[in-house]
Amino acid sequence: MEHPILLHRRAEAFFEIKAIPSLMDKVIRYGADILRSPNMQAERRYLQHGVTSCYTHSICVAYMALRVAQLLHVEIDTRSMVRGCLLHDYFLYDWHDKEAACTFHTFRHPIVALRNAMAEFDLNAVERDIIRKHMFPLCFPLPVYRESYLISIADKCCAASEIWHLYSLENVIAGLELRIRALLRGH
Repeated sequence: MEHPILLHRRAEAFFEIKAIPSLMDKVIRYGADILRSPNMQAERRYLQHGVTSCYTHSICVAYMALRVAQLLHVEIDTRSMVRGCLLHDYFLYDWHDKEAACTFHTFRHPIVALRNAMAEFDLNAVERDIIRKHMFPLCFPLPVYRESYLISIADKCCAASEIWHLYSLENVIAGLELRIRALLRGH
């Protein structure tokens, strides 16, 4: 059963973001190993913004980053961007729980996420830069790659949607969840 606040807030959204199957397929294709990992699945238990889990936030950011790149006609390393997006908030704790969260979570969680991601996955330079610098311009250093700037934009767009319900990503989430369930079943 869906959370009643989520249902209420969905009704308040101004518009719905279009779900593009080819972009959703790229999230699944390039992020399959991450999406299958037990720690990524555990992110379903941790709230990120509002009633949105870290897991749902991460898959939405991956989709939104691809969509922003498409809209801006920016050439990207799609695989690296998807993987970096999925792992950008891989801090693996509930940041609302002050005993579990690191001090100054907002500023330090990219470092924690990068450390966790590197312990579990083989990351290239673009993926590491995305994870470490996704909080730009709130946190420094400056991103090096265009993919890192795009995820910074996508992350802020998704966070705004999750907090203020400016638009709905429900159809994107539903499409991604169907594809992820098929992936987890081995299809």
